[in-house]
Amino acid sequence: MLGYCPKYGRRGILKKDKGAEQEAPKSEKLSVSTKLAFGFGDVYGGGAIQIVNFFYLIFLTDYIGLRPAYAGIIFFIARGWDAIADPLMGVITDRTRTRFGRRRPYFLAATVLVFVSFVLLWLPINLSAEWMRFLYALLSYLFYCTVITMTLVPYWGLGSELTMDYNERTSLMLYRMVFSLSTAVAAAVLPMMIVKAFPNPGTGYLVMAISFGLFFSLPWPFIFFKCKERPELLKPPEPWSFRKLFIDPLKIRTTRMLIGLYVAAYVAVDLLSVIFVYFMTYYLGRGDANFVLGTALIVQVFTMPLYALLARKLGKRSSYLISLVIWSFFMVFIWFITPDLPSWVMYVVAAGIGCGMAGAVFLPWAMFPDVADVGEFVFGERRDGTFSSYMTFARQATTAIATTLVSFALDLAGYVKPLVVTVDGVIQRINQVQPEGVITTIRVMLSFSPLIFLALGIYLAVRYPLSEKVQQRLRGYLSYMRGEAKTANLNAQELQDLHKKLVGSEISR
Repeated sequence: MLGYCPKYGRRGILKKDKGAEQEAPKSEKLSVSTKLAFGFGDVYGGGAIQIVNFFYLIFLTDYIGLRPAYAGIIFFIARGWDAIADPLMGVITDRTRTRFGRRRPYFLAATVLVFVSFVLLWLPINLSAEWMRFLYALLSYLFYCTVITMTLVPYWGLGSELTMDYNERTSLMLYRMVFSLSTAVAAAVLPMMIVKAFPNPGTGYLVMAISFGLFFSLPWPFIFFKCKERPELLKPPEPWSFRKLFIDPLKIRTTRMLIGLYVAAYVAVDLLSVIFVYFMTYYLGRGDANFVLGTALIVQVFTMPLYALLARKLGKRSSYLISLVIWSFFMVFIWFITPDLPSWVMYVVAAGIGCGMAGAVFLPWAMFPDVADVGEFVFGERRDGTFSSYMTFARQATTAIATTLVSFALDLAGYVKPLVVTVDGVIQRINQVQPEGVITTIRVMLSFSPLIFLALGIYLAVRYPLSEKVQQRLRGYLSYMRGEAKTANLNAQELQDLHKKLVGSEISR
């Protein structure tokens, strides 16, 4: 039942202890080696997703030879599958009980499956019928999405359980995001360099997939052996209930708002990522899209620690707002970039966008463990896997939203696929001049569609209820719920107010 924690009864509605306001769990510091091992895992989340965002749509349209609309259908079907698989995986990992814990067994399986699924995604198939190419692309992409879910849901759930300390969680997420974005730089720059190093692009795509697939499979044994789970979180789960496990977490106001912040930022990221290669290739007539994207990502890596410091000073919500404002400011300039401008102008704008984007992609994940605390406050048990499944689905949904919007827009505008020719026995694809309507569509999609979602993110951030002060009060009360503190830090009315602020409803008696 959504409401006051049923497992702990009304234990918290007691006389408030005068000193209890400061009573919270002691700081739980993690070793640098633990942070490094955990952070290493997101080379997969940051790298694989970025490569797919940057290059998979253009791989399907310009190499495999699918119509953009067919590619959009693939992403649309995959998100329908994710809507089932992601929450289900969250429940499965929350309810898993083994001697290795709830999350770690899945990391061993990931060692092999991550490699296989990524390579299958980029196989240079040469099937004559378009429906056969469509079917292969659909099945391989669904398999890739399933492996992403099986791996990242328990991984992201583990991140909020390693420590309960507010600032230490920010530090842990910083390590994770530095690994993620450092890999994203490589994911922006290296794939096309590898592909272009071979006379046959198909061979290049295969070598690229094998190389990155091996790299993405490396972290999981390290995480399995180094990141130990908390034994107190392995108590027997509650009886199965579809409503409690799948529906009730979404009734929490803070959960919905965090997902909104996350989706707003990442749809903007993915729209920019998906359309940018088309913008550079067909409008500016330049072949350095990967280096421009790499510039934005390098700036992200170096400015992200500044947002971590800013979050300590101003709070995570305020830092998120600042990042979106900076990002929006530089996005406006893209419309005014023309082919006759010096090439360095695009790099300057990309650096500014990267500066703003750094906080937008980092801070929702720094907020995530705090929202998982709200779940424990409401349900009386940790459901981090379930909450991370919503984030996993949201992340894949942002990719689908962006790629579906772009692919259908290009198809409706009359996008012309590259001309396929054979030179000395090697199949080559020659880019065609695009109609003016396609060029305008590309410019509008890149310049203005991300701004719509950035504005949504700003609106939600202003209304986001979980400040550092509120989180401190919540942690104090969770300490009491777990039996770590003898007295509650909140009286009955304060408890009611906190519940209404975070959940959006009063405690159910």
